[in-house]
Amino acid sequence: MNYIRYAAVFLGVAVLSALIVLALNTWADAGLGASGQLLAPAMIAALLEGRSFVRGEGRAPNPAEAWNFALLATALALALNVALSYVAVFVIPAGSAQSVAPVGTRAFWIMLGFHAVIYLLGNRFFLGLGVRNEQTRRGDPG
Repeated sequence: MNYIRYAAVFLGVAVLSALIVLALNTWADAGLGASGQLLAPAMIAALLEGRSFVRGEGRAPNPAEAWNFALLATALALALNVALSYVAVFVIPAGSAQSVAPVGTRAFWIMLGFHAVIYLLGNRFFLGLGVRNEQTRRGDPG
């Protein structure tokens, strides 16, 4: 698995979605955004990693490889999530004032724990989904 690609996809989708939400909030004077906004980037990154694994290796990962990926990708996603939270405080102070849980608070750590569980399950599920999609595309019985 390529964790640099996973991180790049995660960051790209996270930043792009944040910019879109910020633009929509400014343009439509809305209050869009959610605590789950950083869950989709991990899911998309894991899906792409599953497809890339099959393309590169010509096989599906075994269960140990898949869970190892899910654990390491979860740690990476959490680190990126925290880094993005800290950066947002300095880059978009007005946006961070509206966040669900201000950085460093008890609510922040509870949400981070919640995200950890969702990242773990999401990374494992979407990795497998990406593998199955690529195998179907290739005509492999799986």
